[in-house]
Amino acid sequence: MSNSSSLIIQDISECFEFRNELLKAISFIPFGICSTISNTILIIAILRNTHLRYRHEMQIVCALSVADFVEAFATVCGGVYRILIILLNLKDQKFHLLQCMLLPHSWLWRWSDFATSFMLLTTTCDRILSVIFPLKYMRWRSTYSYIAIGLPYALSALLSMFAWHRSVTKYAEISMLCTNVYISPIFYMFSKYLTAASSVLSVILYIPTIFIVKIQRKQMSHILTNSQIARQHRAQVRMTMTLAISCFATFFLDALPRAMGIYGILDENSTEAGKQCEGVMQVLFHLTKLNSIINLFLHYHRNPALRESVLNVVRMFYIGKFLIWNLQSSF
Repeated sequence: MSNSSSLIIQDISECFEFRNELLKAISFIPFGICSTISNTILIIAILRNTHLRYRHEMQIVCALSVADFVEAFATVCGGVYRILIILLNLKDQKFHLLQCMLLPHSWLWRWSDFATSFMLLTTTCDRILSVIFPLKYMRWRSTYSYIAIGLPYALSALLSMFAWHRSVTKYAEISMLCTNVYISPIFYMFSKYLTAASSVLSVILYIPTIFIVKIQRKQMSHILTNSQIARQHRAQVRMTMTLAISCFATFFLDALPRAMGIYGILDENSTEAGKQCEGVMQVLFHLTKLNSIINLFLHYHRNPALRESVLNVVRMFYIGKFLIWNLQSSF
């Protein structure tokens, strides 16, 4: 490698404090585990119910939960990895930038960061279409869901590829702890602000959607028919209002933490000689996990069919746990 492609990075010993770094690493675990469990339950509950898994809006909710699950699982892996490195006193061992990027939680984070925010925007767009074109929406085939889910997933994969640029083109050795210093500050700023903007836009676009729903609810109150189309329309309206509540939580637990977190990080580390220790503002990104956890309880409370499916999943878990316990006790 030529010197022009080398990179100056501050040694981790200049900023590392054992207690602070260990606490920051430990904070990954509870948020990640709770979000992983919540999204697993929601995904299984939707997929195992025939009525739910063929509905467009539930397919999109499931796709959002998959992205949230990947991010939560990566958070758990990243937390466990960093805890082990700190406790085994391996922080002074060196990794190349590319080696850090190749860690599973590194590239899973890059994709899921985009995917979660883009799927939030997709969910809002789906609700807009459902209230503006209710009859057409109910007749759309599965191609609609493939496009609505495949486009943000593919775009997320494409954008996440740019995260590899610095690790491939620049030469440097950093601590095995592999904090975000191996990612270009420009890309990191771009990704966080883009995802924050996407989350904010999903909230802003939902405001006119709520007004349209209120008008439709007034019109529906004068309709006494109980036809299948009328029932489906009422279900769509209820789903739209459910996701409106979720959208409110998204603003405070997703959009704001993303924007404030990256602003604080870049303010702490604005020099080219990057710091290997992440600031406390990094903890704000954990709030996005709370948003996905709230989604489970929100859908559970407002969707009777999903509530029953979730209860069945929980029962399956306890039955499986009981059978395993019996098998262990028999030996």
